[in-house]
Amino acid sequence: MDEQELIKSDYSISRLFVTKIIHIQTPDGVFAVKMRTLRDFYEDQDWNAFYHIISMSEDNLKKSLGLQNKNELTHYEIIKILIFDLGQYNQYKKIYTLFIEQLNKLFKKVELKNKELIVDGITITGDIWNYIVYLLKLSYGEKIEKPIVFSSEEARKLYLAQKANEEKIKKLRSKKAGEDEIMKILLSITYKFPSFTIDYLFDQTMAQIQWLQKYAAGAVSYEVNAQAYAAGNVKKGKKLDFFIK
Repeated sequence: MDEQELIKSDYSISRLFVTKIIHIQTPDGVFAVKMRTLRDFYEDQDWNAFYHIISMSEDNLKKSLGLQNKNELTHYEIIKILIFDLGQYNQYKKIYTLFIEQLNKLFKKVELKNKELIVDGITITGDIWNYIVYLLKLSYGEKIEKPIVFSSEEARKLYLAQKANEEKIKKLRSKKAGEDEIMKILLSITYKFPSFTIDYLFDQTMAQIQWLQKYAAGAVSYEVNAQAYAAGNVKKGKKLDFFIK
């Protein structure tokens, strides 16, 4: 089996419309993770704080936890320091408690044994953690590459150095959409697909919202072109493609 296929899941947009439970397959077995919805991001401040933490870069996470002097730590190694070391101190107790509470909402059974995070009997490694974060970001609609399982430490360091430069460029270009932008997206979906209510859409993941938005826009475009075609305003020889391909 290829190294990049050692960890995989049954994640898909179609599955998210049926259930928010996604199964992750690892060499040691399968465990489930519950995807969070758009409503969660609006109503659950603790979830937002947790998501912010797991979305941080290694450098920013170390800085926020006062670990700037700790070099060459992976994201998961920093998380483990928070859980197993810093959590015993009063100044970190709040963030530790929040982290554990959110882990228990994501997974069916969470255990902390011998400084290891164990989910449904499976010991979470750095590669598995990266895959979990990848799925959570994917479900939130972020454009993100599948994490790579590296064949050597040198290959990992080279890749991370390249990604760090890319993240700096991304931050300069990024612009977060406000609440009004989200409502515009939801209205565009309900306008074209009225069986989907605003209330229903808030209980879906952002990835599903983006998927529906794409086809709602396609449907509107198709209808405009269909009207033009029927009125004879389309050039001869032009074909009207259906919006679902």
